[in-house]
Amino acid sequence: MGVYHLMGLGLSPGTVIGPLTYLAHRYQRWNHEDQAFFAGSGEAAPRQADQKVGDIQALVLFTTREILQGDRPSLEYIENPPGRVAQEPLQEGGPMKEVLRTHLRREWPAIAGGRTEGTVFWCEVDRRDIRTTYERVARVVAALAGVGGQGKEMWINLTGGNNVMNFALELAAILSGDVARLYYVQAADERAEKCLRFTAEDGYWVDLPILPLGLGRLRRAILEVLTAHGPLPLEDLYARLRNEYWDLSRGLDAPETLRREHLTPLWKGRFIQETAQGYAIGPQWELIQPYLQTLEEARAEGRTIEQLCEKEPWIEQEVIHF
Repeated sequence: MGVYHLMGLGLSPGTVIGPLTYLAHRYQRWNHEDQAFFAGSGEAAPRQADQKVGDIQALVLFTTREILQGDRPSLEYIENPPGRVAQEPLQEGGPMKEVLRTHLRREWPAIAGGRTEGTVFWCEVDRRDIRTTYERVARVVAALAGVGGQGKEMWINLTGGNNVMNFALELAAILSGDVARLYYVQAADERAEKCLRFTAEDGYWVDLPILPLGLGRLRRAILEVLTAHGPLPLEDLYARLRNEYWDLSRGLDAPETLRREHLTPLWKGRFIQETAQGYAIGPQWELIQPYLQTLEEARAEGRTIEQLCEKEPWIEQEVIHF
């Protein structure tokens, strides 16, 4: 099983080709450090058999209509040798799909895991609309996570696109818990930014932490009860949890235990608030809840990413033959 890389895409083809060539370099070299870099990827059986893991199966690119249609050409770029900054040859920009197609055919086979083709999913988003962009990212993440017993392995690149796209990608990673890796690639200077392929090994790839939301099942249950019935005094909230969520609340031996171990941390995080009538949901939960609901609705939809392509006009599938 290969990796699906999700990323925002602006006008720079290096956003896609740069990290792909970096990963291909390490995949082909496969020394001890490279094996450690890819160690968390793939299924257990191939790793235990000392087979390579971390190959790229598909790219999911979130971008705007004008880039998809070729109305805005890509930026000019430098055809640099992998691992080095160069000043030439300087290539003119062109329609992004055509530019990426050309270079993906050349670069992808080195990290395709023996495949003779790779899949690109082109996803149209609105770079000024966070809710719509997040909804589409969430539907893609849910579709990939719902495949088979364990879902597809997803890595998210936060380098390209704009803040709206990257916020949507990062939020989906945090809320879903289904993304294996979050990363960013950085260039040393303006010359390096123009380069198509990766420009250095040191300081180029940056792994980013996926910060968990910090809500276990019992705390989610507390928020659900308060959403439906709040505000509630401590004793009433404790009684509802013991009656309606007895399997989750077995460790709660008294209302004070509930307050100390769960309500206080939720209050500090502004997930709940204390009122004259008792505990009620707080502003942070009100903010997060619509995004969680969108993700849950996407999961309930139960579609694969290929089925999304058949149903929705904003996502299309393209097979790149090497």
